[in-house]
Amino acid sequence: MDISIDFGITVTDIIKRDNDVILHEMTLSKEEPSPSLLSQLFSDINFKSDVNLFAVTGGKHLNLGDKIESTKIVHVNEIDAVGEGAMNLSGLSGKNPIIIVSAGSGTACILAQDGNFMHCSGTGVGGGTVLGLSKLLLGTTDPIEIAKLAKEGNESGVDLILEDVVSGPIGELPSDTTAVNFGKISKIDSEISKQDIAAGIVNLVGQTAARIATSVATTFKASEIVVVGRSPSFNGLKNSLEQAASIMGFSPHFPKNGEYASALGALLVAEKNPSD
Repeated sequence: MDISIDFGITVTDIIKRDNDVILHEMTLSKEEPSPSLLSQLFSDINFKSDVNLFAVTGGKHLNLGDKIESTKIVHVNEIDAVGEGAMNLSGLSGKNPIIIVSAGSGTACILAQDGNFMHCSGTGVGGGTVLGLSKLLLGTTDPIEIAKLAKEGNESGVDLILEDVVSGPIGELPSDTTAVNFGKISKIDSEISKQDIAAGIVNLVGQTAARIATSVATTFKASEIVVVGRSPSFNGLKNSLEQAASIMGFSPHFPKNGEYASALGALLVAEKNPSD
């Protein structure tokens, strides 16, 4: 069996591959990586007899040292892990420049070309921002509840759009384009629904990720954007990202199983370089 782990800020993703069968598991990240944590996660596995390859990536994975029992731990750079996993899931060739957006607790942009990966930009705004603002403004950090509220709401209840500001479109920007995120709140006295606030939070994060990604793609003359990570599981965030990117002429790819691209990528990189 081959195993890889991506230690995220919010969620830890685990990939187990036995022959051609790949299993994905996830658990909340409640503590930093340590030998004792590995013992908890894999209490049913004998590393000495059951594990051929063990790869790790993500936050503080270097804390784990070089071995677990007698099995070597292969440490994989996070950028290479995300890049390799995203390219594998997307099915794109990578001959031309591609921007990979790792949309997790924060947002990172990675330039991919000819099998090489380089971190080129990013922002602290991401899924963690959705959870943090939702706790402050909605009193919840439950992703399912937040997604439900956002689906029922409308960001125009909290955002100023171009039609509010200049009474119509500007150039290629349609009249319903966001002009000021949460800009309407200071101008109205009536109570604002939790649903509209949730929609506004998700829209803010999605649009921010799109602005960063499209700017980077333009700079590096990339024609494709691939989005992976768990944040696109918020449907409203995915829609906001798509809409904002389309204004700049991009149609992002959201590959299936993109939430565990980094864990998969760690496994793929380790298989290529088992001695690292």
